[in-house]
Amino acid sequence: MIIRELNQEADVPQIIKWLPDADRQDVFAKNTFIAEKDDEIIAIGSIRLMEGPVCCLDSLATNPSFDSIIRHNALDMLVFYLLNHAKHLKFKQIFAYTLEDSIVHRAEKHGFIVTNQKLIIKELN
Repeated sequence: MIIRELNQEADVPQIIKWLPDADRQDVFAKNTFIAEKDDEIIAIGSIRLMEGPVCCLDSLATNPSFDSIIRHNALDMLVFYLLNHAKHLKFKQIFAYTLEDSIVHRAEKHGFIVTNQKLIIKELN
């Protein structure tokens, strides 16, 4: 399994087969990477750049056609890579948000601190 940067033109057609919203231009940040094996994309994730020393881990998703153990391993490798990439970019903190307990457990395994903050969002239409 390898981790590499997303190639919009080559990879997005494969990804939208299992992630329908992937055809929107705003889905993938500039710093989006994939885990792949034998030219098949298993997982995808991004680092959203922000002002200051903070960035956001975003858009983690896996290809459901792979076995859960393969997806789990791919996500672990990808998160490890994304964290190191964020360090390389000189960020001091990285945050993420999720409603899924499995993501919270994975984050804790990678050293994230779970807080009880509330996320607030407003649509800007």
